[in-house]
Amino acid sequence: MRRSDRFGPVAAILVLALSGCHTTIGPGDDPIPEADLLSGEAIFGEAVAAAERPDIDILAIDDSMRAFIADLRQVPNKAGRLRKLLQRMREDGYFEGGYDAYSNLPARDAFAEKRGNCLSYTSLLIALAREAGLEANYQTLDVPPDYDSVNGMVVLIKHVNARVDDIPGRGPVTLEFSRRYASGIHDRQVVGDRFAAGLYYSNLAFSDDLAGDERGSFVYLRKAIELAPDNPDFWTNLGVFYARRGYFDHAIASYHRALNLDRDHRPAIRGLANAYRALGQDANARLYERRVAHSRARDAYIYYTLAQRAHKAGVPTESLELVSQAIRLYRRDHRFHELQGEMHDQLGNQEASSESYKRARALSRNDRSRARPGAGVNSLGPDSDF
Repeated sequence: MRRSDRFGPVAAILVLALSGCHTTIGPGDDPIPEADLLSGEAIFGEAVAAAERPDIDILAIDDSMRAFIADLRQVPNKAGRLRKLLQRMREDGYFEGGYDAYSNLPARDAFAEKRGNCLSYTSLLIALAREAGLEANYQTLDVPPDYDSVNGMVVLIKHVNARVDDIPGRGPVTLEFSRRYASGIHDRQVVGDRFAAGLYYSNLAFSDDLAGDERGSFVYLRKAIELAPDNPDFWTNLGVFYARRGYFDHAIASYHRALNLDRDHRPAIRGLANAYRALGQDANARLYERRVAHSRARDAYIYYTLAQRAHKAGVPTESLELVSQAIRLYRRDHRFHELQGEMHDQLGNQEASSESYKRARALSRNDRSRARPGAGVNSLGPDSDF
């Protein structure tokens, strides 16, 4: 993940790490009811209420935001209105330097502080666009997986952007502030405000967990699930929460709920393999470990993540081997070739390094120039004129 990829990810966060052991579950035991999973009583000794943390309207606006766009409603043409909104945001510095993948802010705070992650900036844009009388909504993108490592946890980072409909002469317009995804080649899906709010709460749960606020983290996970119970990411996050505290029976039940929604949900499969192994249920563990091994062999981004770790650990030979395996599985991500070039350079392989960097530059140019045929959606990047 790079700071230069402005307004990139962190929407749903999947953290995969296990430790400790408190309780066990046998193969014949009844599954834990959903209500028990969401009560938190196993960990906290009492039912935890979602109301313990306030609800947050991530699209709420204030007087300063209203003043920012007060005159835009007078622009009769929607295309002109959107053009002026984007121009004003650009001129006021909202598209420069404020991206922080782990800065999870609602629209009002993103406006005041001119910083945030992709969800923050998308919420800001949608809130302002709606106040200006435009029909704007969230979109999720089907992009290659992007991983990070935080405090010993593997984090899967996802991406959202905005869509504005009914723009004369253009139809729907996708507003994408990350150069990495500005090509418009990725499939996307409009999602509702509740889904986006669930992403926000999931991010808060992650932040509270890092800060040591265990109860707050659980409350926000519960809020996310209650808003979007059909999102397997949230159930997997709940499984991780339980597993990291050694409650593997509750973790397993949560992971299975994720698989009921998406039978190929890889983080849940990995979680089940680890949880069953921790419980000594070797047959069940091997079943899911085989699925993990199969998905890992096909998932170039796992190798890329491991290569990044080896690089940070100062083991260039191992990093080169891992990133080369990622390239064998998937050759079209320029980041793979950049890392390969850097490792060749560190090892003194100048000719190989030059070739890797050359391929990285070519792929990067292709990504910027490609357009998805027949998409019917216009994508605008951070520097686009509209």
